[in-house]
Amino acid sequence: MNGPLTGIRILDLTHGIAGPTATMILGDLGAEIIKIEPPGGVSTRVLSGPHHEGESCNTLAYNRSKKDIILDLNTEPSRQALYDLVKTSDVLISNFRPGVMARLGADYETLKKINSKLVYVVISGYGPSGPHAHRAATDMTASAHGGIVSLIGEPGRTPQKAQPAIIDSTTGVYAAVGILAALRDKERLGKGAKIDICLLDVTVSLLGHIVPHYTLGGGVQRSLGSRQGNQVPFGVYETKNGYIALGPCWPQIAHALGRDELTQDIKFSTPEARVQHEEELNSIVGGWLLQKSTEDCLCILQAEDIQVAPVNTVDKVVEDVQVNHNHMILTLPHPLGGEIKVAGNPIKISGYEDNYLPPPTLGQHTEEVLSKLLGYDAEKIQLVTETRSGKMPGQKSRFRGAWKEEK
Repeated sequence: MNGPLTGIRILDLTHGIAGPTATMILGDLGAEIIKIEPPGGVSTRVLSGPHHEGESCNTLAYNRSKKDIILDLNTEPSRQALYDLVKTSDVLISNFRPGVMARLGADYETLKKINSKLVYVVISGYGPSGPHAHRAATDMTASAHGGIVSLIGEPGRTPQKAQPAIIDSTTGVYAAVGILAALRDKERLGKGAKIDICLLDVTVSLLGHIVPHYTLGGGVQRSLGSRQGNQVPFGVYETKNGYIALGPCWPQIAHALGRDELTQDIKFSTPEARVQHEEELNSIVGGWLLQKSTEDCLCILQAEDIQVAPVNTVDKVVEDVQVNHNHMILTLPHPLGGEIKVAGNPIKISGYEDNYLPPPTLGQHTEEVLSKLLGYDAEKIQLVTETRSGKMPGQKSRFRGAWKEEK
């Protein structure tokens, strides 16, 4: 891999989405990512859903640009191999509940004695301390606890979760930013750092303007569907053959509808008046849109420089001309054969071309890393790769709980 982070080595002991997203971003940018999995692999390798050659769509989606090795950290030889890797690495990232890394002999206090310049990153559900620190968390529960779920869905209906793993993915981005900041400090001051980031904190950070809206007396905001409380017209509208999404569009949309007189109507002359008469204005706009095809609506509204887009399903996104022009759908060869398509990296840096490694299979680079990076001979590699069962699992082997979480 060639990129601005070439020369940075990161040990990835994460599972799920948040941690793997962070390391994938940094791997795309040139860092050497060594993903360390227990025998049998992490749980996301066995998720239900579409697979490619036995590899789950989650594994394929979040593990590009990495090498993969197996270490059974319940054994001393594997733990020593981890310590040897820590000596030559810049970052270690994990996302187990508090207590697990200490039990595996890989907590911050232990590893910083081996490498005082190590950037040690912990992603958790609720943080390293506090009344809920011991609790498990997922994108679903964190987005609920942090208020996001209460804001999604149609008014008066059951609150909804966003289908993409928004909190997990954003946590990964925040973690990557934190790592880059700590690496800069390491370069500047010659010291490492411990970074804590949790799903709950990330969820709260995404509330943004909604927090001061409440604290300044605006009341508790509820789900509004696709509407925005202070913008009318705004949101998703039905057309003759689909749906479109409108951003802020007043007064241009009145002209697009051929209804310039609406801008002079006292009921629609101010933002507050339009919110007060939202149902009537939406009926006018929605009625006009419903008589036309999505394609005609886009053509007419875009001619007025109105923020408008089709509500695309995933199949249309994958084939979209702008999405593909931006190289956001990657076609990668898979080590087990065939090709896979995955979402790309939105970060484009001049002077570097896309150079992505396909998602590795379980343990694909174990021997390469142990021999070439650590200089282990065949006998020592055999010792490290012997698990408690006495043999190395094959690539297709799947079982969970090799690194059990403390409750």
